[in-house]
Amino acid sequence: MDAEIDLRSITGLLQRQVKLILTTAAIILAVSLCIIYTLTPRYSATALLMVDTTSKDLLARERGNGNSGADNARVESEVGILRSDQVLIDVIRDHSLIADDEFGRGTGWKDRLLALLHLSRPPSTAEETLSAAVDSLRSAVSISRNGLTYLISIGVTSRDPQKAAALANAMAEAYIRRQIAAKVAATVAARDTIDGRVAALNAVMIENERRFDVYFNRMEAADKPELSRLREDLEKARTEQLRQSQRLAALTTLAASGDMAALVAELGTPALLQLHKQRESLAQKVAGLSENAPARARLVNDLAGLDAMLRDNSAAEIGGLKKRVADFDDHARSLRQQLRRNALQSDLPPESLAELYGMQQSAEIVQAQYQNLLAKLRELDVQSDLQMPDSRIVSAALVPTIPVFPDTSLSLGLTLACSFLVAIGAAVLREYFVGGFTSENQVEAVLKVPLTAVLPHQDLSERKTAKAGEEPSVADLMVAAPLSRFSEAIRRLRLNIEPERGAAIMKPAGRNGAVVLVTSALAGEGKSTVALSLGRACALAGQKTLLIDCDLRKPSICKHLHVGEPRQDFLDYLRLDRQAVTPSEFAVSDPLSGLHVLLGGRRSDIPTDSLVTSDKMVRLLALARQHFDCIVLDTPPVEPVVDALCLSRHADVVVFVIKWASTPQTIAKRGLAMLRKNAPAGAGVVSVLNRRQRMGSRGDLAYYAR
Repeated sequence: MDAEIDLRSITGLLQRQVKLILTTAAIILAVSLCIIYTLTPRYSATALLMVDTTSKDLLARERGNGNSGADNARVESEVGILRSDQVLIDVIRDHSLIADDEFGRGTGWKDRLLALLHLSRPPSTAEETLSAAVDSLRSAVSISRNGLTYLISIGVTSRDPQKAAALANAMAEAYIRRQIAAKVAATVAARDTIDGRVAALNAVMIENERRFDVYFNRMEAADKPELSRLREDLEKARTEQLRQSQRLAALTTLAASGDMAALVAELGTPALLQLHKQRESLAQKVAGLSENAPARARLVNDLAGLDAMLRDNSAAEIGGLKKRVADFDDHARSLRQQLRRNALQSDLPPESLAELYGMQQSAEIVQAQYQNLLAKLRELDVQSDLQMPDSRIVSAALVPTIPVFPDTSLSLGLTLACSFLVAIGAAVLREYFVGGFTSENQVEAVLKVPLTAVLPHQDLSERKTAKAGEEPSVADLMVAAPLSRFSEAIRRLRLNIEPERGAAIMKPAGRNGAVVLVTSALAGEGKSTVALSLGRACALAGQKTLLIDCDLRKPSICKHLHVGEPRQDFLDYLRLDRQAVTPSEFAVSDPLSGLHVLLGGRRSDIPTDSLVTSDKMVRLLALARQHFDCIVLDTPPVEPVVDALCLSRHADVVVFVIKWASTPQTIAKRGLAMLRKNAPAGAGVVSVLNRRQRMGSRGDLAYYAR
């Protein structure tokens, strides 16, 4: 049953707020559609890199496989390098993105708007411009490792699909270039370090040779003929090796300069001289022929052949000279070693032998270090030209055809769902917090006063409650339809306000009548209808009842009773002296119920608070209490007019009328607070929920009501 009631309440809420829901949803949907279809589409392209953690030394005989822990850290490090500023800067410079309308700073509409609002300033230096371009490109780049694999995805998002693919591939290529450059730089740095050490060792070797020379010079002075002879041979070999080396250097310089005549003259071999002579003779013949001479082409070819022969023969001679220099060097080294061995095997004094042995050991150690470092230096020279990247592109980025933003179908679905959720939320907010009251529990929970009756909305078009030409009144249902839901609700109101007064409304012997004040927070909430209906209910129940139209700003009881405005009304009675107007002139009796009514007529053109608080009003109410069981006061609404607050000081019961789903909760709470503040202590305050829509059929009510 509770679930059925809750479902009915939700359905009723949606029905009552259907206009708000549809309007809100339509506005949100329209705005969202405008935004979605005016957004610039963005495309994303992805390049795929694979990191190879094995060694890339092409000169190494074996390549290590590494271990999984180190490999994982290596791949993560490469991801960090890919995200570095330097890679982004390379891409920016390669593709001139500083001047690009998408990634350049200060050219987009966002930058112009921020500058217009003084929320940012344009870059003033080249470094700031580059930094801004880096930040812009970084926001469009996504670098991620594919799980725990060796694959790295490089994604770039741009409004131009071709640019997105080009930049994704450029990121991968810039990263690989930097990887190779870093390896080359490391190799060159190592080579330069070793080269410095080789130079230092070479200086040590020269110093060792000098020490040997000094030592053997002393040996000559010691009259050692065999050592002197070897020493003389070594000096001759050194002299010849030096002479040939100098000649080789001169010939190499001439060959590099291209001066063939000087090179041939320096070499001086008969074959080269003869070839050069032939070449000069042929060159003279070619120079004497015109450009179009038939024999010129053949002679030019012969001249080229002679030049080639000269170059080949010169290179052969230079190569032979290099071999001779190497032979002299080997011969000098052999003599040097023999000289040292003979010195060690001679009958030199022990001190001299120890000195020679120490120099020999030191020289061999330095020589071994020199050879090892020289070999490593040559290897690094080769490695600097044979570096391979540790990563490779396994899948280049292709030009995307479908934008990743906005996703129109998804956006439309989410927008549609969100628009209705927001609209329903707005409806709930208006219904339960901002808007009016829609349930009995809500009224009592918010206003903290008893709800004595819920009056249904009445459609008078189907009922004949007035004569022809007269505007029908809902209050006529008390007589025309006494078994209707409206009439039953008014009788419930009459019954429920008795405990609020502390006794029955029917005046017992010796007790004054009860004053029931009927008001509302705002105009148009049906308070006059409720006041007239309550008065008729009391009169029909046998109570002597008086209804006073105290709404001097906008009297309406005469319209509900279908009588014309009286010549003198209640306003005149309060304004004029007692002899000018008597109550009998504006007092009428309701022919339908026997209710006594003091009518109001025209609207007051002066403030009325002083009238309702006058002594005449006090005396009238005191007299009415003596002659009537119940006095019903139809007062103005409390929000725009203070009259009801003034009259509430005389009330025994205050009936606060609330229009269903219309009266704002904050205004209703404020109005009730003012009434409580002004009503006398002990006065009851109750509420009535008026004009409830679609009450439905519940239990016996559907059986009895008509």
